[in-house]
Amino acid sequence: METGLLHLHRTLGYVIFIAALVDLVLILTKARSDARVAGVLAKVHAIGVLGAGRLNIVLGLAMMFVLPWVQLSSWWAWAGLLLWGPIEVISKRFVKPEVALVRDGGSASGRLLVGAVVELLIIVAIFGLMTARP
Repeated sequence: METGLLHLHRTLGYVIFIAALVDLVLILTKARSDARVAGVLAKVHAIGVLGAGRLNIVLGLAMMFVLPWVQLSSWWAWAGLLLWGPIEVISKRFVKPEVALVRDGGSASGRLLVGAVVELLIIVAIFGLMTARP
């Protein structure tokens, strides 16, 4: 069970990272002006980044109680958990409103690109913390 939790947690981390990269590629290509591509972006972002990320947080908390080498005093685990907060805020304030604007027929501003890049950088930081755990 411990090995399965660890592999699922790590695999979901890869899924989140790849979904954030797909978000960025879609934004850099056509998602800022095409409503259909913005719809795909909204689904990838909601399921691949936010949904998988929230599930990964629950798995990480479960691992803190199940795995013997991950304890409640593991600072890197708490740092990863706290770094997820800005992703939720950036998604709510930057990404989702801009995608909704494009889906309604408008065009996105630079806030969409800034939000996606900052989310990707935070995900890379979380991934680095979990990989290099001291």
